[in-house]
Amino acid sequence: MPSQITDDAFGKALLHSIQDGGYPEAEEVISAELPSSALPVILELLGQARVDVKASIRELSRDTAPDINGWIFQAKQLLDDIEASRITAEEIVCQARDGEQLHASVQDADSKVNLLNGEVIFNEMLAETLAQIQHIGHTLTSVQEAALGERLVESVELLEKAESELGLLRSREHARIAEVLKAKAVDLRKGVVEALTECWNALIRVDFTSQTIIVSHDIQRSATIGIDTVVTALTKLDLLKSKILTFRKDFDAVILTPRLHPQNDGTVGVLRIEGNNIRISGRLLDTSIASLSVDVTLIIEYLASRLPPSIAVPLSEVLMPSLTSRLISVWLSPSIPPDLDGMKDFQAILGLVLKYADKVESYKWHGKDDLVEWVERAPRVWLNKRLASSLDRVRRLLVRGLGDAKTVERIETQLLTREDDLFTGNKSGDDWDAGWSDNDEEKRPSSSKPPRGSGEEEEEDVSAWGLDDDTNDEPTARDPEAYGATDEDNDAWGWHDDKDEDEGSPHATSTRDNGTPSTSQRTKREVTLKETYNITGLPEEILDIVKQVVSDAETLAHPDYAGFHIIPAAAGLLSVPALILAMYRATAPTYYSQDPSGSMFLYNDSLWLSEQLRSFARKQGSRALDVDPRVAGKLDLSAAISALEGFGKRCYGREMESQRTILGDLLDGVQGFANCTEHPFAQECDIAIASVVDRLRDVHKQWKAVLSHSALLQSSGSLLSTVCNKIIVDVEDMGDISEVQSQRLTSFFNRIASLEDLFTPEQPMRSSNGDDPAATPLTAVYTPHWLKFQYLSNILESSLVDIKYLWSKGELSLYFSAEEVIDLVQALFTDSVHRRRAIGEIRRSSFGQ
Repeated sequence: MPSQITDDAFGKALLHSIQDGGYPEAEEVISAELPSSALPVILELLGQARVDVKASIRELSRDTAPDINGWIFQAKQLLDDIEASRITAEEIVCQARDGEQLHASVQDADSKVNLLNGEVIFNEMLAETLAQIQHIGHTLTSVQEAALGERLVESVELLEKAESELGLLRSREHARIAEVLKAKAVDLRKGVVEALTECWNALIRVDFTSQTIIVSHDIQRSATIGIDTVVTALTKLDLLKSKILTFRKDFDAVILTPRLHPQNDGTVGVLRIEGNNIRISGRLLDTSIASLSVDVTLIIEYLASRLPPSIAVPLSEVLMPSLTSRLISVWLSPSIPPDLDGMKDFQAILGLVLKYADKVESYKWHGKDDLVEWVERAPRVWLNKRLASSLDRVRRLLVRGLGDAKTVERIETQLLTREDDLFTGNKSGDDWDAGWSDNDEEKRPSSSKPPRGSGEEEEEDVSAWGLDDDTNDEPTARDPEAYGATDEDNDAWGWHDDKDEDEGSPHATSTRDNGTPSTSQRTKREVTLKETYNITGLPEEILDIVKQVVSDAETLAHPDYAGFHIIPAAAGLLSVPALILAMYRATAPTYYSQDPSGSMFLYNDSLWLSEQLRSFARKQGSRALDVDPRVAGKLDLSAAISALEGFGKRCYGREMESQRTILGDLLDGVQGFANCTEHPFAQECDIAIASVVDRLRDVHKQWKAVLSHSALLQSSGSLLSTVCNKIIVDVEDMGDISEVQSQRLTSFFNRIASLEDLFTPEQPMRSSNGDDPAATPLTAVYTPHWLKFQYLSNILESSLVDIKYLWSKGELSLYFSAEEVIDLVQALFTDSVHRRRAIGEIRRSSFGQ
């Protein structure tokens, strides 16, 4: 459809858009296509609009014309200024170019000046260097001339001057002339050193073949050269120290070693000094410290007199430490006596050492302090050697073996009463002491009473006999009241002596067999009790060692040894016995274990040695006023004795515990007697019981040769009590015991009861008419569970009537509780009216007690 818009509308729309920037509002104008026919109209409209704009501008410019003319004038003026500035800038650039050329000319001239200055300085330095080189050359030539003329000190000084000047030629190392001069200086130094070495070797000649050293004061060459001159030259070259070290090694090899170190044949070299010669010639049999002191003093005198102090003093710094060390290790320390036999000779040796030290100091040599220090340490060194000697003697005694057993006796004095029957139950008035053997009018030994200590020792000694080794809750032989022993028995055997004096007095309340207390006035009588046991040969020798040490301490503090350097060791010597005993305790178990009865021997030895040491210590304490105050009252063996006693008791306890373990293992074979009548358990029970019996007899036989009789009974009773208690517990744990089992158990009990013959008294008591009755076994005394064991054996083969009788009329209730008896009755008898009645009676009687 042809456009309905006119060309004039297109022109106005376009003009509006150009002038105002707006768009046509009519939609048809916006979406219409611009026809070519509208272009002339549009161009006409645009031309008319431009004319209108120009006219508007002219109209406006009429009012602003003066201002615009001013602006135009200022713009022209600005253009003129810019042009003038451009011309000025060009002139400046031209001037700058001219300045650069002038600066380049100045730099070129300056470099030429610097070059000329450098040439001048170089020429000056070259002249100076050439002058120094010329001077150094003349100096080196002078060194060579002085060396050829044997002017050693001068040559050394000139050489040092030349080397110093060469060192000032800095940054000239690359110069050939400097290298030549340095090489020449090195060659000259070698020549001077060789010349000095030749002179040194000529002045101090060492001949290893003939073992000779010759020290000369000067030598004659083209000129006389003294040793001081050589020393000065060597000092300047810093070579003296190395020469002294070399001489020390040579002197040690040629002179000291042959004289100080004995050969295999025990001889040393013979020192000979003849004029300036010192040499070793032949062999010397005299290896005493006195002879050595003379020779060493001669050596020091020789070196100090033949050598100038500039050599001798530095030589002493390197020679004396080695010499002193060998004197101490090779000669002085071995000369320390292990005892007092050689003490006077040793004192003389200390005097020689101090004299030698003073001699060393008189020459202003080093080494006196080490010697004096050794003398001051001599008491401690001697004490250590004496300790080592004593400990080694103990070790050698133990290594040698236990030796032959020796029987010793233990004696005590006790106050006994007329009623003390010593377990015989015989109270026969005036014949109460018929069982004692009379040694004298007032002392009567007992063959069955266990030994006890006196005073503060008694509690320890009682436990030492093993009375406190049972660690279970069962009653032991230490408290015989647990199984019905009376106070009369206790008094006779020394039990309860550790109680208060009132309880252990002769008027103490005793308990009769029926358990009712009564007080009786007893007549006291002093009786000496004796008992023998065996010890090895070791404790006596240990005691001898201890006594010897204490004796040496007292001897050393005697006025005869006043002024001896070793006196301070006297008090320290009293500490050695405790260490000897500690050594014995530490090593004895190893060597005693080689004997089957070693533990018991060790127990006896320890207690015997403790008793002897305690007695010895008391005697020493009583002699406090008779000995020197430095050692009086300083011997304290109480701790060592207590430790030794405890050690012996522990050995006894360990052995007892070991035997109990063995017996317990053997009894485990019965398996609680539950099947003791059935095959094959019956045979196992037989073997177990037989093994236990045999073991107890073997141990008793083995210990019989060691322990005292009472200690033997005590230890055997403790082991038997362990067996009895184990069997009692096993039987009481059986819920049902048939008649066959009861008979079987009774046979086992009888076999154990056969061990009663082991507890026969050593010397049975005599009756009042003088007859010797059969010995009454002391099994019940030493075996806490023995009576309960016997009663259990009776119960196994008794009827209900017998059991009730034993409970009501006998002493069964002393060892069994009502529940224990009831359990046994229920296990032994079938349920019946009689059994129930018996159980009821037992219960009622137990309530009534």
